[in-house]
Amino acid sequence: MVGRLLAHTPGPLRRARPSVEPVVRRHPLAAYVGLAIAFSWAWWGWCVAEGWVTRAGQGWPTHLPGLLGPALSAVVVTALVDGRDGLRDLGARMLRWRVGWRWWSAVLAAALLVPLAWAGIALTGGDVPDPAGLASYSGAPASSVAVTLVYVLVVNGLGEETGWRGFLADRLLRRHGMLLTAVLVWVWWALWHLPLFWVVEDFRSMGWAVLGWLVGLLAGSVLLTWLYRGSGRSILLVAVWHTVFNVATATDATAGVPAAVASTVVMVAAVVIAWWNRPRRDRDGAVAAADE
Repeated sequence: MVGRLLAHTPGPLRRARPSVEPVVRRHPLAAYVGLAIAFSWAWWGWCVAEGWVTRAGQGWPTHLPGLLGPALSAVVVTALVDGRDGLRDLGARMLRWRVGWRWWSAVLAAALLVPLAWAGIALTGGDVPDPAGLASYSGAPASSVAVTLVYVLVVNGLGEETGWRGFLADRLLRRHGMLLTAVLVWVWWALWHLPLFWVVEDFRSMGWAVLGWLVGLLAGSVLLTWLYRGSGRSILLVAVWHTVFNVATATDATAGVPAAVASTVVMVAAVVIAWWNRPRRDRDGAVAAADE
């Protein structure tokens, strides 16, 4: 497919193809990471240069278009490496919803964390946040909760997960166990976020809490990799879970206790998943990773 497209492009682009496509084919993971960072940092770098800071409930300036970088990179590298068949498979996984109730129950569990936290606040005599605050998401324009959820799912959920789980983790799982895959993805996923510490208000105010954020991101990588592998490689499932978790931790209605509860539960779940999937020795002393 890429060959046919380039056949109709100007001479300089056709001449560039022999030097680019073979390199991407030989090093698809490095190409993916490089392009994901380049696409996202191009937008975020502009934000930094302009001195823009993204805040909750404020639609402009916004960092959210930069979140599409991983998805764009996954599409480009897949097209170069696997052609039309690869793109068809990627698209199918982005829409794969038939994964079984046990995997969708993980999304339901994440969604229930916020009302449970609110109930705890009410029982202790605290002030329960206004649920309308769920629509106050950093970089997203003020709207209804439903519209905000759909917007965040497309830009944040699918924008990130099509690349980090749907491309990078997917290919790493072919050669590595789940835990090593989750750690390798976490390294690049964390680095990719770097410009946001100058752009997004919540990131700018972290201070030493960034260490807790890194631990939480690792926990998220473990849980999302586990969900992705166990669900039969559903990008849609992990994108929806990612969206629900972000709304549960990064909106005005979930600041404080709800966000802390959600983050703690995910960390505990990740520890359980890691322990269950830890490498084990068989009777002959050989090491093998546990199945999910």
